[in-house]
Amino acid sequence: MKNTAIIAEYNPFHNGHKYQIDKIKSTNSNIVVIMSSSFTQRGIPAITDKFSRAKTAVLCGADLVIELPGVFSTSNAEIFAKGAVGILNQMEIIDYLCFGSENSLEQLNNILNKIEENKNTSEDLLKKYLSLGFAYPKATEMSYEFLKSEEKQILKMPNNILAIEYLKALRGLNSNIEPVSIRRKHISHNSESIFNNFTSSSYIRNNYLEDNIKNYMPNQSYDALINNQAVFLNDFFNIIKYKILENKIDYEKYIDYEIGMENRFRKYINSQNIYDFINKISTKRYTKSRITRLLIQIMLDLKKELIFESINKPYVRILASNRNGFTLLNDLKLKGVNYIDKFSLIEDMDDSSIIKKIAKKETFITNIYNIAAERTMNEDYLINKIVI
Repeated sequence: MKNTAIIAEYNPFHNGHKYQIDKIKSTNSNIVVIMSSSFTQRGIPAITDKFSRAKTAVLCGADLVIELPGVFSTSNAEIFAKGAVGILNQMEIIDYLCFGSENSLEQLNNILNKIEENKNTSEDLLKKYLSLGFAYPKATEMSYEFLKSEEKQILKMPNNILAIEYLKALRGLNSNIEPVSIRRKHISHNSESIFNNFTSSSYIRNNYLEDNIKNYMPNQSYDALINNQAVFLNDFFNIIKYKILENKIDYEKYIDYEIGMENRFRKYINSQNIYDFINKISTKRYTKSRITRLLIQIMLDLKKELIFESINKPYVRILASNRNGFTLLNDLKLKGVNYIDKFSLIEDMDDSSIIKKIAKKETFITNIYNIAAERTMNEDYLINKIVI
């Protein structure tokens, strides 16, 4: 039996996610989900805690859910993809990586081939446009002068952006994992649209108090959402303001920092809420997503040194499993892959171990999240893998 991986955030889990799992299950494949922990790739907290989301995923058909730790889940698309694919590759049991995209795998691979063939030229142009003050996304687009206009448009699509990074990560590792793309139609990841009983996670988060959202989610996910404290970015504004006002931040140690951001942070510190704060800081050069990620990286003290040190290291932490998942865990043991199912085990590791560093940072991230979620401190040590 083959094993198919999904890289997900499930923020929250909705009917589209269930559809993807059911489609994969119909091919007689086990499903391994690597899921963002407490904070997500766009720099926002998950609306419900990682343990509830992992349990929901298994109840809805996943066999094994492993953690994408905060060192990766809060980073830009490139680091997010490298971190997730690196962990999956280290497991040595994954046959396929399934992801959504707006365009075909053939189109994406053709574009990636062009990018790799013209790498030196594009890197020189990127430096040039960044020095002229263009924001990173715009400078990157301009540096791809060898692409056709329609190809550049393909690269702007939200699912395609991550899909390209997954393909790059697989190539960079010379991985045996085979990519499989499912064309995403009708509803994009941040759309406010509704199509039949499908809508986006963004719509559900923005309307989570409305009764109608139960139509767009499996019952298990809806129950997890309404029975747990919902967490939003603004819940952390006071912590972020304190960090900025403390004036001890070495901004250059964070991946998403760009010169001048700190001046705007201090200028607009009296904003009514964090959304107003980010809107005022943002410019053509400083995008909202980059600002949000940087604020979260500062709050969680996620410096680029730790992030770069962590890439392609075998941090395999089990969040939830069913009976099939136990078979997969036995396969990991046969492969000699060590995994964490009891967080207390990391205490026996050497302090210089990168696995211990990642795990310790994850404990801190969970504790910060749990302040807003009104959950127990040191929960990573209290909850072993959830068994369904």
